Amino acid sequence: MPPVHRDREKKESVAEEMEVEDQEHEASSSEEEESDSSSVSEDGDTSEMDEEDCERRRTECLDEMSNLEKQFSSLKDQLYRERLSQVNCKLAEVEAGRAAEYLDPLAVLLENMQGFTDVLLWHKHGSI
Repeated sequence: MPPVHRDREKKESVAEEMEVEDQEHEASSSEEEESDSSSVSEDGDTSEMDEEDCERRRTECLDEMSNLEKQFSSLKDQLYRERLSQVNCKLAEVEAGRAAEYLDPLAVLLENMQGFTDVLLWHKHGSI
């Protein structure tokens, strides 16, 4: 067979395959459309039930969210009161001079202040 004839046969074969695929695709598409339309038309209440279910679920979710927001607010207020109480206790310790984490740095500051005071006094009396 000449090469031109083979090319023509190949093109015809490919064209036939494409036609078959197109027909199959159209058939499957029409079947899908029929099944979609039949499910809606057979049971018209399905969409109403879905809407009712969605609305019920939405209401439940809103109630749950409201409940969680109330719990969050309550816990936030409780945490604030506990933290305020801790700060007030620590302030009372500092004011009374019993806060250990502040006593050591205070002692260092007092030593440094005394050293500066001594130097200032020496300069003042030494320059007279």
